[in-house]
Amino acid sequence: METIIEWMPRVGALLMLLLGLVGFFKPKAFTDSMGIEMTRPDAWSEIRGVFGGMNLGLAIAALILNSPEVYMALGLGWTLVLLARFYSMAKDGMTFKATIPALIIDGGLAVLFLSGLLF
Repeated sequence: METIIEWMPRVGALLMLLLGLVGFFKPKAFTDSMGIEMTRPDAWSEIRGVFGGMNLGLAIAALILNSPEVYMALGLGWTLVLLARFYSMAKDGMTFKATIPALIIDGGLAVLFLSGLLF
């Protein structure tokens, strides 16, 4: 029987798949939550591509391949996203309070994907 730790990366991939679906089909959910106003169609395409297509593609690949190396690569990617948030707080004046939801999502995904190495 597989342990919870073995399932954690798959849960991360499913959450990433969900983020990708939202980004692909409802990009306004991302832009509204971040206070970004999109004024051109190519801007919407960029949001759909980065938040939707990239997350969908990587999540599907992770679920199909089910490989520790793929999960580690995704975990390192999300860890760098998390570090970028902290850097943005220091450099761009982002407040910790405003960044909490993103820190939870980014940090949570990093932990889920790296759980095989961490636990």
